[in-house]
Order: sequence, then structure tokens, then C-alpha cells
Amino acid sequence: MQLAVAGISHNKAPQDVREKASFTKRRAVEGMNTLLGETQIEEAMILSTCNRSEIYAISEEPGEAAEILSDFYVRQAPELADYLYWKTGDEAVRHLFRVASGFDSMILGEDQILGQTKQALDLSASAGASGKYLNKIVREAVTYAKKTKAKYSVSESPRSLSATAVKQIMRMVPDYADKRVLIIGSGKMGLLALRYMAEEGFTDVTMTNRTYHPGDEYQTIYRSLNVIPYDDRYDFVKDTDIVISATASPHLVLKRSLMPRRRKPLLIADLGMPRDVDTELADDEEITLLSIDDFTQLFDESDRRLKEVARLAEKEIREEAEAVESWIAKTRTDGLTGRLMNQAREHADETIEILNSRYQFTGRDREFLEKIVHSQFRQMVMPAVLGLRTIDDTEQIGTIEDAAAILTACAREKSE
Repeated sequence: MQLAVAGISHNKAPQDVREKASFTKRRAVEGMNTLLGETQIEEAMILSTCNRSEIYAISEEPGEAAEILSDFYVRQAPELADYLYWKTGDEAVRHLFRVASGFDSMILGEDQILGQTKQALDLSASAGASGKYLNKIVREAVTYAKKTKAKYSVSESPRSLSATAVKQIMRMVPDYADKRVLIIGSGKMGLLALRYMAEEGFTDVTMTNRTYHPGDEYQTIYRSLNVIPYDDRYDFVKDTDIVISATASPHLVLKRSLMPRRRKPLLIADLGMPRDVDTELADDEEITLLSIDDFTQLFDESDRRLKEVARLAEKEIREEAEAVESWIAKTRTDGLTGRLMNQAREHADETIEILNSRYQFTGRDREFLEKIVHSQFRQMVMPAVLGLRTIDDTEQIGTIEDAAAILTACAREKSE
């Protein structure tokens, strides 16, 4: 069994392309179930964030699995073909470790991707799509990411899209503190934006969400927060200076046709994937509309240090990937050793039955016979079992598996 991954990310694909490859939770579950119907795919997990969409799979034929995953994307939208990448084996494992650690993110060292990776595995597990191999590999990647963040102090300062958006707003609106702000969405990104605005001294912040929550739920984050019903958002926007939209809605939360006439400039930061603010709003001369890709060039001083951290971590990631591959190799020998031990027991039982049918052993004599015959057959296969447990070369294991399959088939034909 090996890991395969296919997907697209901010490294090559613009936002309008990434939107076509994004998954809601429901579509992710449907996608994983569809992929598990392929004979080459044993386990599957879909990781879908603002900046990437990736499908991971466990397969005996990782090359074929990667092609299946790629074709799955292309069937969704043919234009994705030019932006897809795929990796297999230890390269795929190293990629997952980089992703979980934030070293392959648009915002280097970002905090949210670690939680998103764990959530992707949880969703896969709840859908019955993950198993022994994906659980082990992803959990090892998550453990390494936590260790790395602590070791290199990666999260000393906020590293997230929400934090970057708030910083950019502060750059673009020098007198930001007293500006009227509306945050649409009370999920993780919306609450992170609220937290950063509270820390940076924004004094007039209002929040709205499709599901209404009273303001006292957020008092620990922002003491004077105002919460309005979602249906009132257009009336409120009329006199608003800044809007941050951070929802997972598949539909537009702000449409140009419903926007009231502006009396003053409005800055909108759309953090949704897919985008949830009407792009035609950018045509209004009073409105400045920012989307995720507008933040790609916003690097602060810590980015230089984080690039060095990523370089140092690469050696560690290679070692971690080798350890994972070694574990996978040993699980393959576990199957072989298990088959050897089972065959030894079966042959021992056959021998006992032959001897007993001739000599009619009973009582303690039969117990002694069973004990000594089982012991002798076990001793016969133990050198091979111990030898298999020391092998971690996947190519050599594959050769042994092929030979074992041939011997098993020959033995079956002979018995028939």
C-alpha cells in the first residue's frame, strides 16, 4: 500500500480555477464514496481549503490511483487539467507533511491548515473512507506539524488569511480604528477576523450570520460587538466603511443588484472559497473589492525567517517520510508473516489429523501430540518470519509477495 495525492493549489492555479475544484462537506463525502468504488483505491481523504483542493488515496497501485484522482477533477471541470499535480509514495508523504505544517501555504506557516487537515481526516473517518494507512500517515503529519510549530515558534505571531486581511485593511485605511465594520460569517475565519480587530483597536464592529446568534456569545472576543439579523445586511452596508465576508456559502452573500447606493467609499475583503461577494461590485467606483489572491504578495518581516525554517524542516520531513514508508513496508511483511504462520498451523492440523486417524490418540496423548506438532511446524517457519520482519525495502517485499502468490496458487492447484 502507498499514498497517492492529486490536486491544485495557489502555487499554480488562480482563484477562479481553484473555485471549480473546491468541495463542500457534502460533496467531499460524495466524492470519497465515489472514489472508493474504484478497485485501485482502498482509502480516500479530501482536503479542501481556500488555497488548495487535494485528494489523498491509499492504493496498491499508486500511479494508477493518481490518474484516477486526476481524472476525477477533470470530470468536474475540464479546465482543471492544466493546473493539476500528482505525487505518489514517499513524495506524496513528504507533500502532506509540508501541507500540514503550513510550509506549502500561500501564507507561509499559516495556522489554520493544521486544523483543516485534522478535520479532513475526521470527515473521511466519519464517512468510512479512511482506514489503517491514512489514519497513521495523516496523524503522523499532524503530530510533526505541532512539534515543528513549537520547536521553531512558527505561531508566535498570527499566521492566517484572516490576520493578513486585517493587516491589509489597516494599511489601506490609516484611520481604521473608528471605521464602521461588518463581518459576514461567524465561523472560524469570521471569529479570527473579529479577534484580530479587537486586538488592533477597531472600535465599531458588527457581525451577521445566516444562523442568528446573540451578541453575548462573542463578548469574550469583542466586548462591544453588535449583531444584526442576516436579512438586514444590505441596509447596514449603506453606511459601512469595511466589510469582511468569511463564509462557506456556495451562494453570493452580497449581490450588486441589491446593494444600496453608496454615500462613501467601501472596502470589501472577500475571504470565501468559492468567492461569496459579487465580483461585479468591483466595477463600482466607490467600492474596492479584495479577494484571496490579492493577499498573495503581502509578506511581513517574519516571512524571511519562516522560509529558512521551511528549509531546515525539509531534512526532518524527509526523515519523517522515510519512517512512515518503513512502517508501511513492515505492515506489508506483517501480511506475509501472518500467512506463513497460518499455513504452518493448517499443515500442523492436517498432520495431527493424519496421525490421529491411524493411531487414535486420546486424552493427554492427543494434547501432547498437538503441542509437539504445532511447535515443530512453528519452528520450521520462524527463520523466514524473522527474516521478513527485518526487510524494509519495498521493491524486495514486492518480489517476495509475488513469489508467495505464485507458490500459493501452485499449492492450491496441487491440492485440487
